[in-house]
Amino acid sequence: MVASLFLCRAGVARYIYLVLGVVLVLWSSILALVSPQLRTLPPFIHSPRVPWKEEGHSEVSCSAKNFTVSFSPSSTQLGIASEVYLISLPWRQDRRQQMKHLQASKEINWTVVDALDPSDIAIGHIFERIVSQRSLQPSKGHRDDLGSVFRWPADINAIAASTEYFGASGSDLWTSTDTQDSRHTTSSSLGVSSHPNITCATQDHSVSSFKPSLPDWMILTAPKISCWYSHVSAVRKFIDRVNAAPEDVAIFLEDDIDMEKDIEIRMRHVWPSLPHGWDMVFLGHCWSNESFYPALPSPRAISPLYDPLTRSHIHPSYSPRCTHAYALSLSGARRLLQHLRYPPFAYSRALDQAFSWLIESGRLRAFSVVPSVVIQRKVLSSDIFPGSGVGSAWREHLVDGVFGT
Repeated sequence: MVASLFLCRAGVARYIYLVLGVVLVLWSSILALVSPQLRTLPPFIHSPRVPWKEEGHSEVSCSAKNFTVSFSPSSTQLGIASEVYLISLPWRQDRRQQMKHLQASKEINWTVVDALDPSDIAIGHIFERIVSQRSLQPSKGHRDDLGSVFRWPADINAIAASTEYFGASGSDLWTSTDTQDSRHTTSSSLGVSSHPNITCATQDHSVSSFKPSLPDWMILTAPKISCWYSHVSAVRKFIDRVNAAPEDVAIFLEDDIDMEKDIEIRMRHVWPSLPHGWDMVFLGHCWSNESFYPALPSPRAISPLYDPLTRSHIHPSYSPRCTHAYALSLSGARRLLQHLRYPPFAYSRALDQAFSWLIESGRLRAFSVVPSVVIQRKVLSSDIFPGSGVGSAWREHLVDGVFGT
């Protein structure tokens, strides 16, 4: 009897161990599939602090105790913004007329920022400054004019977190006639055409020599400089407002776009997923797989009427291109502008290449809405690539756009 009972218990034990073994194998298999994806998340998703540390300054915490996301009653534009800026060349009345239809349809109270014409004399001044700045650097571009390793300014984080006046500095002064010395003024009078073979930099400030075989995206042109200048002007307007509040959010749009009719619903759904201390959110993007990183979990319940096959999610940005639709927090705008005006980096490439590098190198905490809720329509001629018709080959479609795109 005792032996029989012992054998029975032993059988039960073996069965339990077998079940536990199967569970462990299944769990290990799940972890093997999931953990590589988790390991590839940007550092700031795992940590409440920014992923980089400035020399001479401690890291600025992004915890809830010193940065809380909130919206004032007036922050209703497109569901999340206190300010909206539309960047547009004054003479592109064809685009502006179409944007008036979008504005009326979505009841957007935006500020129109006149883009700088690529033929403006200021472009010539900027070209001269770029050439001068690069002449101070070794050919490999790894050291600055003092022979030391390239370093970003040490106070970027502190200035971004403050609300003090954001004075002009760096490339902000490049287009001022009061700051042009005789060497630059004389050369600039030759115009933009005197510098047709300037290449775009990569990484922080690595510059390749010009070759006729280089693709268009590697050539620095007047329209690319104009785009950089115009977006910087719009960001300055956001930063320099009277009574700006830390919780303010601005959306920056270009003038050949379409957006989802239900963009407000989508934005209100994904916005609570953002971690404290975010800098930038791409509402539209191109030439990148922005779902590379897992979507952030949403703390908000989803309406059963919201189609799970078409709803938007928010992901840590991977390598987004295009500048047709993005949002900035106030601190993010201050951080971004300090990078964009730093002389060794300023106007060094197309603006979207600059955004992408700052994100990839951990300088900005950026996120992307997937799928895009704002897209480039590409039905009118391109200002960046005038000889290419309506622009690059990248195409996207909305679920239900205002223009039916």
